[in-house]
Amino acid sequence: MKKILLPLSILLFALASCCPEPKDMTKDQIDAEKEAIIKVVKDYNKASEEKNFSAMVDILASEVIFFGTDSSEIIRSFGEFKRQMLEQWERYDKMDYGDLVDVSIQMDKKATFASIIYGSSCKITKDNTEKLIFLRTQRTLVKEKDKWVIISGIVGAVQTGDLLTDLLDNNGNPIDSTKTTETK
Repeated sequence: MKKILLPLSILLFALASCCPEPKDMTKDQIDAEKEAIIKVVKDYNKASEEKNFSAMVDILASEVIFFGTDSSEIIRSFGEFKRQMLEQWERYDKMDYGDLVDVSIQMDKKATFASIIYGSSCKITKDNTEKLIFLRTQRTLVKEKDKWVIISGIVGAVQTGDLLTDLLDNNGNPIDSTKTTETK
């Protein structure tokens, strides 16, 4: 038994020594990963705007869970996801997402798991009538086959006041509260 333990211990030590922990990512690598995450979110929004289900599937993980703006809207499978999206797309003629604001991304040190929280305006058009809302959205992403994909998310329509004046400027554009403005 002792004859086996010594070679096994040496082998384990050698394996541990030859496979060091990955080094922390550089700032440039972190920034590149965050840009890739933002691109996935923008691609998802674009696919939704275009009512393009197959483009959305390419951006989603192999298993998903979503929580929508309705308290009963919980999506736990691709079948439910597709059904919900097709029903949603029937309720309006066009949906346009605005720029992402108040973006916050947290990511593990190996860039395999991340969370993004952001806001965006959303203009919904039905029968030539437009409604502008502001959305707060959270997405959780994982790397599958070296590519960021969305595994879960939650969306909430934020409203304060009658015209969302706290969140949109006079032109209907979202206000980025992470940017400071100078006052004179």
